[in-house]
Amino acid sequence: MTAVWDVFDGAVRVLVGCGPVKQRLIEAWRDHLSPLHDKDVPEALRADLGALRAAMHSSPAAGGMGAAEVSVRKMSEKEAAEHAVRVLDMHLQLASNEADSGNAPRLRIVGDTHQADAFEDLPAFLSRA
Repeated sequence: MTAVWDVFDGAVRVLVGCGPVKQRLIEAWRDHLSPLHDKDVPEALRADLGALRAAMHSSPAAGGMGAAEVSVRKMSEKEAAEHAVRVLDMHLQLASNEADSGNAPRLRIVGDTHQADAFEDLPAFLSRA
């Protein structure tokens, strides 16, 4: 699951970056999401990934551009933004699955008496805070 998480994390980081949404969607697909197959993702994400894949290949490659680039260029800004939101939603579903399965990192509770020994290893300048 970590590899899929990393793929979606990279795609979302591109999507929230600067530049036109169409260019960010093309880059997120090309650099992160295009290698994914249905078997790589949890069952709950397969329909959304399939719909995104269909949208990214709705037009054939032309003029030196790949199918995804041609397809996105033909989309409206609103359609491209909706696909970007779809990627974010899939990322959030993965995060939820990770948290539910117990794979998410556990946070230390401040003031937890069982963690008091951990403070002994802190440098003096940090322990004053």
